[in-house]
Amino acid sequence: MNFKDLKSIFLSLLLVIFLAWFFIKPIANLISYSYLITGKLIYDLGSGVNESQGEVKDYIDSLRTIKELNKKLDKTKLDNIKLRAGFKKLKLESLNKRKQLEIPFPTIRSQVIGRSPESWHKQIIINKGKKDGVEVGSGVFSLNGIVGQVNQVFDHTSIVKLIFDKSFQMGAKIERTEEYGVLSGSYPDYAILDFIRIDSSVQVGDRIVSTGLCLDETNCPFPTNFPIGKVVEIKKDPNTIGLIVKIKFFETLNTIKDLYILT
Repeated sequence: MNFKDLKSIFLSLLLVIFLAWFFIKPIANLISYSYLITGKLIYDLGSGVNESQGEVKDYIDSLRTIKELNKKLDKTKLDNIKLRAGFKKLKLESLNKRKQLEIPFPTIRSQVIGRSPESWHKQIIINKGKKDGVEVGSGVFSLNGIVGQVNQVFDHTSIVKLIFDKSFQMGAKIERTEEYGVLSGSYPDYAILDFIRIDSSVQVGDRIVSTGLCLDETNCPFPTNFPIGKVVEIKKDPNTIGLIVKIKFFETLNTIKDLYILT
């Protein structure tokens, strides 16, 4: 083999190496790039799954937090309701004590101890009687307003005729206008004020109080301005030239308990 042949072989080998380098490098780069793309996709997919799992966990944690907050909020609301109720009770007790101290007349304190189903709205039995200083005709009231009048007295108990009874009558007046009339009971928690003129300026909401006047020699149970109730309805009386004024008592038939007897 001469020099010329060696040269030809050497040049051919260089050409093959060049061609191999020229074509193989892009393929290698393509393969490397493909590896990179595939790896990134796999990484992103894994990250996405992890992120989704994280979001689900955060959502569940949020629901648990909301549930716990609702429980705390409900407990707080309940505590606030209890506090308000306790405050109102204390305020009412304080008001009642203050009212008791403000009674400007000598009284005997008593309680209801009996009521008959047949005369539920007509009379009650109280635990004070003749030996306690109670007399027939004495006025009976609660801290809300007038309740009735003593009509029978025994040694240790008395029977009180209630203001709710239709046969009960007493003098009453419209506090704002000073107009006088006669109040008659009207079961269950209402009364009628008669003899009010047709041109009266009486209004719904006006307070009705005692007059302090006597209907007869034995029926003079209350001093003036004892509270009775308020006006809830006004209409013309078809049988007279006056008005029919409907009164709702301040006291209610089913809540009578602690009472005071005027002496």
